[in-house]
Amino acid sequence: MSYIEEFQKIGIYPRASPRSQKLKCPWCQEQRSKNKRDTPLAVDIEEGVYNCHHCGKAGSVRNMNFQIPKKTYTLPKQPQKIGVNDKARAYLISRGITEEIIANNKLISTNDGNGISFPYYRNGEMVNYKVRYIDDKRFLQAKDAEPIMYNLDRITGQKEIIISEGEFDSMSWEVAGFTNHTSVNQGAPNVNDKSVDKKLECYSNCIEVFDNAEKVYIAVDNDPNGVRLRDELVRRIGAEKCYLVDFKDCKDANEYLIKYGGYELAQLLRTAKIVKPDGIYSLEDVQEDLMCQYKNGFKKAESTHNEHIDSAWRWRTGEVNVWTGYMNEGKTNFLLQLSVLKAGMDGDRFALFSPENTPIADLYRDLIEMYIGKTSDIQYSNRMTEEEYVAGLNFINEYFFIIHPNEHYTLETIFPLARFLVKKFGIRHLILDPYNTIEHDSRPYEQEHLYISRFMTALKRFATDNEISMHLVAHQVTPNVDNNTGNYPKPDIYKIKGGGTFADKADNVLIVWRPNKKKDFRDSSTVFGSQKIKKQKIVAKPNEIYEITFDPFRSRYSTFGNDMLSVLDYKRTGNKPKQIDNIVTDFQDVDTGNAYQNLLKQGRKEWGNKPDFGNESTLPF
Repeated sequence: MSYIEEFQKIGIYPRASPRSQKLKCPWCQEQRSKNKRDTPLAVDIEEGVYNCHHCGKAGSVRNMNFQIPKKTYTLPKQPQKIGVNDKARAYLISRGITEEIIANNKLISTNDGNGISFPYYRNGEMVNYKVRYIDDKRFLQAKDAEPIMYNLDRITGQKEIIISEGEFDSMSWEVAGFTNHTSVNQGAPNVNDKSVDKKLECYSNCIEVFDNAEKVYIAVDNDPNGVRLRDELVRRIGAEKCYLVDFKDCKDANEYLIKYGGYELAQLLRTAKIVKPDGIYSLEDVQEDLMCQYKNGFKKAESTHNEHIDSAWRWRTGEVNVWTGYMNEGKTNFLLQLSVLKAGMDGDRFALFSPENTPIADLYRDLIEMYIGKTSDIQYSNRMTEEEYVAGLNFINEYFFIIHPNEHYTLETIFPLARFLVKKFGIRHLILDPYNTIEHDSRPYEQEHLYISRFMTALKRFATDNEISMHLVAHQVTPNVDNNTGNYPKPDIYKIKGGGTFADKADNVLIVWRPNKKKDFRDSSTVFGSQKIKKQKIVAKPNEIYEITFDPFRSRYSTFGNDMLSVLDYKRTGNKPKQIDNIVTDFQDVDTGNAYQNLLKQGRKEWGNKPDFGNESTLPF
């Protein structure tokens, strides 16, 4: 077997024969000042391995044969007969649904006669169905079928669309005279759900229909779960298109239809409220949030799932975080580790703009190795198995997207791609790494600090408009070595390259520092700290965590001797994590405040009983 195509994907271009070849190295050839015609890269096209005798780059492309499985769906058996029995007809009519609309929506009675099947069509073909049982209100859907929006064929090409939370509500609008109605296929997410992506997969699979619409009425249930669905639909579709329907004293469209009739239901579209343009607010817009805060307390920022890191910083959408430190001391690596942990625990999705980490395959490989905790390099004994590698591929494919514009690296090219990922996949976090790789469009004679102020304002606006957390990696000015310690001093909030405007405009400024690296590069001791936290009641108070180490063989950090990602191993394998022994830094001369001392007293926590992580609930088929 030949691996020529796999080699070409990483920039190596072997000939069809012979098996063993010597080629130019794509990693070091251009950097060489001498012998540029040399061919130091040894390649075996049948084994799929390569090794550069000049720069030492070596590896295998064999694993590239494992393709990330594309999501496939099963087409359900097509109905032989359309129509409902007397029991179903009587029930539908009691809900205000007329015989004409029963026929228009091609409803079907189940074989046992006790349920109503709502078919989901695309281009005239049924690709899914949902069954609602009459007596006990059970629901089920076609097994492994594609989630799409209800009544898709009739809303395709429409300039106005009405979105409901269920099929009965959707058909109620047809009673009122509108055929351009639709519904999500699994109802609203629970108000406490960490992720809504599963519930809105039907929307993602039909996104072009809503992109082409000019006006979308959000007519979901008038309850907390419906509000959660409403807000997420507005975020993805875009506030400029959305109109909010208020059912007043009723929960939903069907209840309103039964109580007031089709004519009155139709009038609700006339009184639907626009989503106000950004920059115009009244207290009424936030009154519900204020009352909720008063009754239940402030909603805190979301945990990093590491109690020590939580004492210094936590995730919060709408905020701009600046990550700073010296070159090659782990700023990006530490941020990515927290991102993998967040994705694994809460199902959050991330977009990364990181042109320094190219080829793109290298960045994805780093994330896979971090997630699994093993290398994929064929030369090392702790290499992950094929099964682990595929598990890593699937996980990273689900939660991490890389933004790499074809042309200029400006905010004008980055933001539209990020906006697409918000709409299509619901990403919650955007990482720009680092600042100096972005092409900056400063105005003529504009001073640097004024441009940075404008740049940071643009980041904040995008973060708040799209309800994401924004992360900007920025280098420190290289300082003089401390004469007393022989190392670089602790990074400083006002010594970011470009000036103090970064710190002034950011919500949070975070540091990653290897205090002993200058004197001993093998010392992996790391400090994570927050030097500025704008919303301290909600996020955390400025703090520093000193007992952090990095294991390069596992691509992982540990805090207080415990692997930060061991909880993901537990979720993936069911194996209880083992405590990892690390060198403890001497804290005698470190003053980090009471919060840190309390963490020291806690020491290393042992894992208790196996936590109940639960599974995504599925409908019976």
